Amino acid sequence: MRRARVVVGLAGVAVAAVLAALGGCAGAPVGAERAASARTAAPAAVAAPQVAHILGAVAQVRTDGLDARYAGAELEVRRAALAVRAQVPTSPEPVPLAGRRLLTAVPPQGEWPRWFLTALQPGGGAVPQVVVLVQDGPRDPYRVVASATLLPGASLPQPAASGGAAEPLPADAAGLAVTPAQALEGYADVLTRGAGAPAAATLAEDPLRAQVLTEQQAERDGVSAYVDYAAAHTPREGALWALRTTDGGALVVGVLSGKRTFTPRGTGVSQSLPPDLAALAGRTTAPKGLEVSTAEVVVLRVPTSGQVALVAGQRGTTGVVVR
Repeated sequence: MRRARVVVGLAGVAVAAVLAALGGCAGAPVGAERAASARTAAPAAVAAPQVAHILGAVAQVRTDGLDARYAGAELEVRRAALAVRAQVPTSPEPVPLAGRRLLTAVPPQGEWPRWFLTALQPGGGAVPQVVVLVQDGPRDPYRVVASATLLPGASLPQPAASGGAAEPLPADAAGLAVTPAQALEGYADVLTRGAGAPAAATLAEDPLRAQVLTEQQAERDGVSAYVDYAAAHTPREGALWALRTTDGGALVVGVLSGKRTFTPRGTGVSQSLPPDLAALAGRTTAPKGLEVSTAEVVVLRVPTSGQVALVAGQRGTTGVVVR
């Protein structure tokens, strides 16, 4: 049997950098810092001086001690990016999460895990970042679990306040066009099935959605002669954070797990990996197929009626498994 060599033309770790470049022309999205506050009621779980201290710690750019500053998808993406950079020096470094605070929304004190959201404006005209930090328990540090780049022309809605704290919403919160969980599930399904997904009509078009679908189609077309291709995206359990906004809607942050699977038809097909994925796989070929895992962080504006809109997003490779 003739042996076929298929070059797997994957975007790999570079996807996050491409999305950041798309946001480079975004204007000032939220103006001056707007901390969620009000006159009375339950205090915020983290006081303003503590917020500043926490953000100062996670802004450090050193590569050691990552698990003290990051967790979840953020840690996975950063570890993968650093592993690639160690083998491919021209690959981009992880973006530092630092800058002037544009918005800070801290829910009230309660059971752990506790969390808060902030938007940071880096210097040098860099694109603002939406960041979620979580504290697992009273003795644990707050760590970044998700970050996303603000999209061109997008603005963040103002979080509502209940007393001195932002107003969190449950995943099944009513009174919205869809619940926060449904918004996240719908976006994941659209990334998987494109225009054929039932939720496609309920979601406004956005650059991340277009980018992911275009790349998946290009990958499918590029290997279709010898390899079966599949792509799927699903919400991560426990990775949804939602806030009530002053217009009655919600700001929803969620993490999706993506997986693209390449399965050769029969024997004699060798798939060649690009340098970034080869660095993660520890080899340059995949004779029996491979799986590429990604994490997509999406920040959705969910209105009381009408379409759900992505306002910030980020995507990064988290791992490669060669079969």
